[in-house]
Amino acid sequence: MGAIFVAASHTAKSDARTGIQTVVRGLLSGLTRANVDFRAVRWSAWRSAFLPLNAKHSKRLATYVCITDRLPNRLHGSWLLLPEVIYRNELHRVIAYAREQQMRVAAIFHDAIPISHPELVRPKAAKYHADYMTGLCNVDLLIPVSHSAADQFRLFVEKRRLPFPTIYVCTSAGDLFGEERLPAKAAVSSQAVNILCVSTLEPRKNHKTLLEAFELASATLSQPELRLQLVGDRYEGADFVVEIVKAAMARNPNVIWHGKLTDHQMTNLYHECDFTIYPSVLEGFGLPIIQSLWNRRPCICANFGTMAETASGGGCLTVD
Repeated sequence: MGAIFVAASHTAKSDARTGIQTVVRGLLSGLTRANVDFRAVRWSAWRSAFLPLNAKHSKRLATYVCITDRLPNRLHGSWLLLPEVIYRNELHRVIAYAREQQMRVAAIFHDAIPISHPELVRPKAAKYHADYMTGLCNVDLLIPVSHSAADQFRLFVEKRRLPFPTIYVCTSAGDLFGEERLPAKAAVSSQAVNILCVSTLEPRKNHKTLLEAFELASATLSQPELRLQLVGDRYEGADFVVEIVKAAMARNPNVIWHGKLTDHQMTNLYHECDFTIYPSVLEGFGLPIIQSLWNRRPCICANFGTMAETASGGGCLTVD
């Protein structure tokens, strides 16, 4: 089949842990464990070519990747795998480069939320996502992270009468890299209930409703004591969500916002929590749901959309 070249341009340059970057790191970790012949690479817009990663890039990927001075001269017959979202016409240039090298191209597709709900995403995503999805019609294999994401892509393509690539759905894994899976919690303490919410602070994640519900529950119950731990980075253009969280913390010391954490720190929070809650109303997959289940912690999430699909295997309380 030839080697697989995985484009990890953004993830290799960032310490952030968004859902997509978690997928990229998990993909590389899985390929490594499976002894697959692959190289992680980064796109150089200036050179219009892929370049190898350096040691600093490799460290950010949270797994071992092969460090080389240069890529092979002949890439004919190899696969280029695109797990990240690529904007500003760069996807078309990337695919053109792969065709020049006689490579086959596969891409992971996460969601069409910037198309269906542009008001809920940052302006860059709303502006460029349609062009990005149009470019995905030119890959050899498209890998949606859920059946809901696949349906979103098909609807986009059919509406615009674009060519269909081959589509194969492959749901994301939930393990935290380098961390042992937790045992099931034996019993809930009668003194305190620890709740964990893992989510970027953006509008569609629905933090406002979660915090209102937590405040109501805390006022209603005297025992056990309720504690809510929030994990997630800020989102561009959504500072008002941060202000909502800060106001909730000022009113209730049992609301704690940790920002972004390492996988080891995340494992500790999963160990301490009794259950998780994922209040998002719109997803391509809903990775925190499956991560919660992998860590043997039940999850409260929506009973519609991709969240219901992800929760269908059990272990979740789904609500409207």
